[in-house]
Order: sequence, then C-alpha cells, then structure tokens
Amino acid sequence: MDNSLMLEQPVQKPLPIQRAHLDGLVTFLVVAELRGFRAAARHLGVTPSAVSQMIGSLERRVGTPLISRTTRSLALTEAGERLLAHARPGIEMLTLGLSAAGRLGEEVSGRLRINSPRSTLPLLANRLLPDFCELYPKLQLEIIGEDRLVDIVAEGFDGGIRRADFVPVDMIATRLTPSIRFAVVGTPLFFQRFGRPIQPNDLSQFRCIQMRRSATAMFDWEFNIEAGRRKIQVDGPLILNDVHMVTRAALRGVGLARVPVPLIMSQLVRGELEIVLDEFAVQEAGLMFYYPNHNHTQAKLRAFADFAYARMRQDFEPDDYLPVLYQGAGVALEVDARHERI
Repeated sequence: MDNSLMLEQPVQKPLPIQRAHLDGLVTFLVVAELRGFRAAARHLGVTPSAVSQMIGSLERRVGTPLISRTTRSLALTEAGERLLAHARPGIEMLTLGLSAAGRLGEEVSGRLRINSPRSTLPLLANRLLPDFCELYPKLQLEIIGEDRLVDIVAEGFDGGIRRADFVPVDMIATRLTPSIRFAVVGTPLFFQRFGRPIQPNDLSQFRCIQMRRSATAMFDWEFNIEAGRRKIQVDGPLILNDVHMVTRAALRGVGLARVPVPLIMSQLVRGELEIVLDEFAVQEAGLMFYYPNHNHTQAKLRAFADFAYARMRQDFEPDDYLPVLYQGAGVALEVDARHERI
C-alpha cells in the first residue's frame, strides 16, 4: 500500500486533522496486519529500520506506545488496538474512494455536464440522441441550454459548446460544425406586399425584427459589401432575445429577420421563408466543443468530443433544428431562461 497516494489527494475542505497525523498510519496498519516489522518492510518495499522509525514517530505523536515488541514477538497495546479499530475502516474507505476515482479516468461513466446555447439544443438532440446514451449506458449526460456566456469552470461544467469566436483562448477546443451563414429572410406574402430589398442599405425602408444581444446592445446586421464587412442600421416593430422567437415572428409576417441559415432550412425547403440579399450574406465561425486543459484526460470528455465530432462535422440538413422531444434514462436537457448572447 502506497502511503504517498493517500497524502497527495486534493480535498474541497480542510480536514479536521493535520497531514502530519497521517504519517506512519499506513505503516502501522501493515505492521498490525502482518504482525511483524520485517514482513511489513518487505510489503512496503522499505527497510525494517525505516518501519521502526515510522512507528516510533507515530507513537510519539499519539503520546503512548502502540506496539509491544520483543525480539521474538509483537502485539498491539490497548491504545494500538483502539487505533486499529478506528483507522482500518477509514483507510479502507479512502482506498475505495481512490479506486473509484481512478476508474472514472478509465471508463466512460459518471455525469457529464455540458453548457450550450439554447438555439443549439435541437441540433444536439437530433445528431447525438439517443445513440450516445445507448453507447455509454453508465454515463449521465446533462446539457444545460442558456445563451449567456458562462465561465464553465466556475459554474461546474465539464465542457461547453459555442461559436468559435466566443471560445476562451485558454481552452482545448474541437471544431464540431462547418461555418454558419447568416441570411435575411421573410415570407412570400411579406415580399408580395412590401417588395424585396436589392441592396443592404435598402433595409432602412423595411420592417425588421431585431434581436437583443444584452441589456444595452442589439445583434448587428452585417453584410459583405465592397470586399469588406459593414454593419447596416435597421429598425422595426419588434425586438426579441430568442432566435427561435425571431424565426416565428418572421413566419407570421411581422418583418424581415437575419438568422443563421441552418435554423431555418426546413422552412426554406417548404417555401415558408425566402432569402434575400444572399450575395451579401456573411459566414460566421462554426460551433466548437471546448473544455479546460486539466480535464483532457477524462474518458467521458474524450468520448463525447469524439462522438460529437463524428456526428456534427457534416453539412447542415433541413431536419437538424426541428424540435425533438427526448425522454429516457441517462440524459437531461435543460433550458435556462437567462440569455444575453448566442
């Protein structure tokens, strides 16, 4: 039994004993179990004199003899018997804890908490579920959907999914999806009534549905104009802070909307929405799966990254963002109402 393994494990709260109190305790247990200094020395891979020194140091800290020994025999004192009775269960529990923690590094099990934009939840459900949960039945996957940018380490997440330009630079990241094109869309009836913009500057003459980025800012309407990106000022009767609500409002003919094309591919296929100003549309960075560097050895994290990469790297399809209801053991999908940015 390696005493050093038990001394170096990090803990969340200070233990009620000092680290020095543990020195020699494993040696004492081995001596008590094997009833001999030489046998304990062979088991621990040290010299008999080293064992004797450790026991002597432990006895001095305790303040009383723990082992009664002669050249021919060894027995525990009353104090030694009491220490053995209390210490053995504790060491056994500690050993089991170390073993359980080690197994988490080897097998895909436990709980995996992922933070993701709310708008991405349908894509994750369609591409990953239920196959991922069936492949790893010992793992509980928890996906929290919220649009604000969170500190995944501070808030207890194992990893996160964001557009590449929103991933912190100190994270390990795996690209999941191709780049995302943003387009201006409206219904056929809207275009029949109000016409179509020909240039991005024409948008000032149209009702536009804006999306709030934060309490003080809106999402920009950006376009490729004259070999560079330009922001166009728009206005309209409705401001929302949820991309799916923006899409629904556009479908109701409230106004034009600028949205990620993958989210409205099914509506485009059915002819419910049409794209305008397509030649000016910009491409934004695709989605990334990212996690802290210190988590890279976790088997559950590697399993999710590999599975997600294999399932999500292909081109977007019309059914990717259709709503999916999934209920089953091993997965939890949660949407948080707080949102500032997608």
